[in-house]
Amino acid sequence: MAVYKRTYKAYHGQLTPAWSRFTVLTRYGLSTLFNSRPFTAYTVLCFLPFLIGLAYIYIVHSAAAQAVLGVGKTIPGTVNNVWFLSFLGFEAGMGFILAAWGGPGMITKDFANHSVQLYLSRPISRTEYLLGKVSVLAALLSCTTWIPALVLFFVKAELQGNGWLWENLWIAGAILVGCLIWIAMISLVSMAVAVWVKWRIAATALMLGIFFLLPALGAVLDAILRTQWGSLINFTHMITIVWAHLFRLKALERHAAGFDVVPLWAAWASLLSLCTACFWLLDRKLRAREVERA
Repeated sequence: MAVYKRTYKAYHGQLTPAWSRFTVLTRYGLSTLFNSRPFTAYTVLCFLPFLIGLAYIYIVHSAAAQAVLGVGKTIPGTVNNVWFLSFLGFEAGMGFILAAWGGPGMITKDFANHSVQLYLSRPISRTEYLLGKVSVLAALLSCTTWIPALVLFFVKAELQGNGWLWENLWIAGAILVGCLIWIAMISLVSMAVAVWVKWRIAATALMLGIFFLLPALGAVLDAILRTQWGSLINFTHMITIVWAHLFRLKALERHAAGFDVVPLWAAWASLLSLCTACFWLLDRKLRAREVERA
């Protein structure tokens, strides 16, 4: 039957609630990412540290497991704030690769194919569009950072007993707050880079440059000017300084790890400046129309 001979009728089905329309973008974004087998395999690999940490905590508190493995008391049994900080640092490194791999591609395709105008012509705002895209990264990074870390924390509390949970409940707060700050920073940088670079590979390379080349530039400035303020553009180090204070590392531990090169307020200012710049870039580029200049 020819198209013009069809009888078209208005849609009378159930409408998506206005408050949750952005989740449609999240759902399709996740399905698109996991259509890639290498990406799916790497996502599964990101859960390996969690399994290792879970086994480690169990062995530390199980005499039977120690006897079976023949480790006895030779295995270190300190699962404290430093241990959880190290675990999150490793997971954050793997999560960064996950974000750099899958994050920019979710928006670069929309800009390259001029699909953003079609999205925003629907009953969805710029904020909802951005929220739908950011939710994809937030869900992935949450499942590989603070959620498994909290599971390990409560497993440790259950096995340790003797009031350990209430004495160390602040560690759970540090895990949650620290990871949310890191997820927000990584997601905003990924989205800001993607809206200005329409080629996914170039966007990923630029994102890697922000977190690997800028620290090298900061080190050069420190060497030339004989100062430590060049570290302010080393955003990975700045988030680590914030984490070190959240996890209550002692002054000697922070000094030994180099987490006291700048004051805490300077680290916060650096991270907030980065997020503000990302918001400004997103506001400038994420529009319902695009002006092409010859």
